Amino acid sequence: MSSRKDFFRSIIESSSSIGGSNNDSANATSQNLDSGYRTGVTTSGEEPAAPLPVQGRGRAWALSSLGVTMAPPADAAAPLVTPMENLVMGGRGRFLQKLLSQAAPTAATVEPPADTTVPISSATSGAGTASIKDSDARSVASRQASDFTKPEDSFVLRECKEQGEPVIRIGKEGNPLHLMGNFMELKCEPDRGIFLYTVDFSPPIDAKRTRQRCIDSHKDVFGTAYTFDGHILLLPKALEQERFKLTSQHPTEGTPVTLSVVFRVQQQMSQNVAFYNKLFRRIMYMLQLSEMGRKHFDPTQARIIPQHKLEIWPGFVTAVNEFEGGLMLNLDVTHRVLMQTTVYTHIKMLAQARGGQFRENVLKSLLGAVVLTRYNKKTYRIDDVCFDTNPLSTFRYGERDISYVEYYKEQYGLEIKDHQQPLLLNRSERRVVGKTEPEEMIVCLVPEICFLTGLTDEMRNDHKVMRDIATYTRITPNQRLVAMRQFCENVNKNEAARKLLASWGLELMITPKVMMGRQLPPENITSGGGVVGSAGPNVDYTRQVTNNPMLEIVHIRQWMLLYTQRDEQHASVFRDCVKRTCKLLGLEVAQPQVEVLPQDATNLYVQALRTRIRPGTQIVVIICPTSRDDRYAAIKRILCTEVPIPSQVINARTLANEKRNRSVVLKVLLQMNCKLGGSLWGVRVPIKRTMICGIDTYHEAKQRSNSVAAFVGSLDAAFTHWYSRATVQERKEEILNGLCVSLEKTLQAYQRRNCHLPDRIIIFRDGVSDEQTNICLDYEIPQLQAACKLVQPDYEPKITFIVVQKRIITRLFTMSRGGGDGDGQANAPPGTVLDNTVTRRYMFDFFLVSQTVQMGTVTPTHYIVLRDDSKFSPDILQQLSYKMCYMYYNWTGTIRVPACCQYAHKLAYLVGQSVKRMPAESLNDKLFYL
Repeated sequence: MSSRKDFFRSIIESSSSIGGSNNDSANATSQNLDSGYRTGVTTSGEEPAAPLPVQGRGRAWALSSLGVTMAPPADAAAPLVTPMENLVMGGRGRFLQKLLSQAAPTAATVEPPADTTVPISSATSGAGTASIKDSDARSVASRQASDFTKPEDSFVLRECKEQGEPVIRIGKEGNPLHLMGNFMELKCEPDRGIFLYTVDFSPPIDAKRTRQRCIDSHKDVFGTAYTFDGHILLLPKALEQERFKLTSQHPTEGTPVTLSVVFRVQQQMSQNVAFYNKLFRRIMYMLQLSEMGRKHFDPTQARIIPQHKLEIWPGFVTAVNEFEGGLMLNLDVTHRVLMQTTVYTHIKMLAQARGGQFRENVLKSLLGAVVLTRYNKKTYRIDDVCFDTNPLSTFRYGERDISYVEYYKEQYGLEIKDHQQPLLLNRSERRVVGKTEPEEMIVCLVPEICFLTGLTDEMRNDHKVMRDIATYTRITPNQRLVAMRQFCENVNKNEAARKLLASWGLELMITPKVMMGRQLPPENITSGGGVVGSAGPNVDYTRQVTNNPMLEIVHIRQWMLLYTQRDEQHASVFRDCVKRTCKLLGLEVAQPQVEVLPQDATNLYVQALRTRIRPGTQIVVIICPTSRDDRYAAIKRILCTEVPIPSQVINARTLANEKRNRSVVLKVLLQMNCKLGGSLWGVRVPIKRTMICGIDTYHEAKQRSNSVAAFVGSLDAAFTHWYSRATVQERKEEILNGLCVSLEKTLQAYQRRNCHLPDRIIIFRDGVSDEQTNICLDYEIPQLQAACKLVQPDYEPKITFIVVQKRIITRLFTMSRGGGDGDGQANAPPGTVLDNTVTRRYMFDFFLVSQTVQMGTVTPTHYIVLRDDSKFSPDILQQLSYKMCYMYYNWTGTIRVPACCQYAHKLAYLVGQSVKRMPAESLNDKLFYL
């Protein structure tokens, strides 16, 4: 088949069993469909509203929605139509599976995507459906290594949303813990729902605003509580008639307009969570909060930091979704840092401070920055700076050309003083009714009236500035709960907001739910001297690691030390400290090859690295006077590609403090041992013949050119040695291609080391949002499975694919006093697991807190199990995820994500930010990027 469209067409044309074995019946049904509705199914006695699509997925879906059995053509290629065994798929993949299934063809109903206007027949909800329960399990702590991987036969991973079955996967290990989160319950009246109607206009009206005004003129029919997006009308209650017409008057032309209103489907309140997010966006507008991105801020509560010319706006970020505990509002407190200086002032400072290359400096500083226009309280991203235009330039405004000076004077009463300043350019895309492709919107802004948001690099490096900002932004759990309650009270006290919620049958609770979580015990740390002991309640094992030999040591016999003449004293201090402290770690370090540069010039570093490294050198240590990105990138580019040798770059200022030198040098030696292939510590992971992998990607935000995909896989049973591979690709190229090759190379390395391939592959996938999980299901997992076939044709490992989300707004608090009044709330301790109440109703997921947070509020990590061929119990996956948070060798404590994900992040960032090309293959079996 040449394309999916031809394949669907062949299915429809060759179908010979529509409604039975009668071909005449099939033809009649097909003809009836051709005269049916565009977004519905024709029933007898009803007048068709619009023709059904004659080809493509729309026609195929419509046929299947009538119970039509579609047989594949006899000449169809087998690999194209044969579903992969045990493959969980969504979107087109699941659609194909349902079409080609011969068993009970009418038993399943294909659910269209959430953003489609096709009606959903026989909508189902989670109430009254069977739950998937866990079987009883023994304590993992008392299991043997073989018991750790014992599967649960009762669990078969699948997307249960279409069957209306919630996924309930609750573990049992750990100590019980009372928790409270930032989730507010949205109570729904039992008889309420969302009634979906389509509205067609005759003659057609393209402008969405004009359509809205026509709908607003019939509030006596629709009421005051409705949502209209230009075609779909959502109502909280059903209208008396399912199909009727209304006559309106065109708001501007005065001509009559006919509105054809047709009822399509009734949805449960929990089936359209996108609607609730739009609803709360309207509520934010009623509360007079300013929108910036997807967050809303209160400028009336701004906090001023005059010494730094900054102000901080408090605000909220909201997300509504259906969880196991019902429909809830995920509410979090956030802050926005704004500068009191304009972009115009910033440009003048660049011109005065840096002199030459003015335009390049301005572009480098401003591209990608977000600015605030206070006259309309909107934010814009700077995509370009137009030096060939100024405020006296004109643009088309209505029936005439007007300059920017005149426009801002007439519209906002603002007087532009400098008429020669360049303009800022913002590009955005906007969907237009009646057009398939979005239109590009270009907005020109005047720097004089634009204010920078966020912080500059200089401010981030200034500890005093960051400390002053943290006094306002780093809030405790109790302060966060107070702000959440205050927001809910403001919503309920606001007459317009309260009526809006009540009209849809909703009530917002002001007290978060109390949930039952568990705390996993801390792990024991193993070093070269055996078991050191427990990591402790704060999971900080710095003392144990630095006072004991490393787990696997690579002695340094030949290495090079490179520095400038000005850093002679720092280099001498470093050599002496290495000689004194290496014995504590059980490491032998020989005298280095010393190379001294006359001055700090990037070309001198490059020349020395290309010509002075002797054969057999294990590692290169470079002491740099200052921190400079261009110098660092040049050094790493040479040592990762041209002369592939592990390297360690040290800032001379870190060696200036004599009291901290021992600690600094110890950590440098730990990193050097890792980069040479050694390992520092380990934890007991009783799982055999298994490879654990981590995936992450890096995208250049400002240039939008290349992307980097990093893949890291374990090579040994203790999960202390890793194979790392990065792929640099063009943005338009599929990132998946590089991941598949990386998995193939990693499996080959695993086989060379262990003389066999792993039976199980556990993949932790970082950098995936909720909207992208279907991409993992439909494309990444099948392609990764196909990549295993390239290693051996009959190789079929059991794949467990887990999405790791760390950029979430979920917060968890412990209730130390067991009450629900907000007294005694504290951060959830490390090892806290929550797998109920606020987890997704139709997913196997859980939250895990793996770090200790002394200031502010801890953010858990969200784990979503998309596929599990090994059928692990929840306890196994939760404990495994927690154990892997101990294995990151750049930090003597637990981190937020599994170590393999953090390794992949470090590799992708180094290659994307500095190296800009694929590192040499000889470095892949070492953690050279730490």
